Amino acid sequence: MKKKLFILTLIGLISATSAYAKCDGGEEVTNTAGTTFCKSNVSMNWWSAAAWCKANDLQLATMYEMCPSWDGNTGYKCPELAKSKDIRTWSATAYDIDRVFAVSLNQGNVGLAYRNDIGYEGHAFCR
Repeated sequence: MKKKLFILTLIGLISATSAYAKCDGGEEVTNTAGTTFCKSNVSMNWWSAAAWCKANDLQLATMYEMCPSWDGNTGYKCPELAKSKDIRTWSATAYDIDRVFAVSLNQGNVGLAYRNDIGYEGHAFCR
């Protein structure tokens, strides 16, 4: 019985360690709805952000995952992610063929950004 308990405890520790490793190079952020995300420590373009999430066995979060009360518009529409840091984050939600929604975490401001715009960089925000 003690041996089985030891093995189960060991398996639990290993799985907890591998779950933490899925945010390598980033930090966990939890919105007010209780959903936890992995935000990259560095900013990058949209394509690199999507690849960074995939490398961590995750995917870019959708707007409704990030901001459950979001009404589909731009502006201060994401109170769930209004944090103290002024950091822009990418989402997986497309606006049109070239643009996606992005969220500035300092005030929960939802905006639009071109995926291919070299001048606009945000942090990967993965789920």
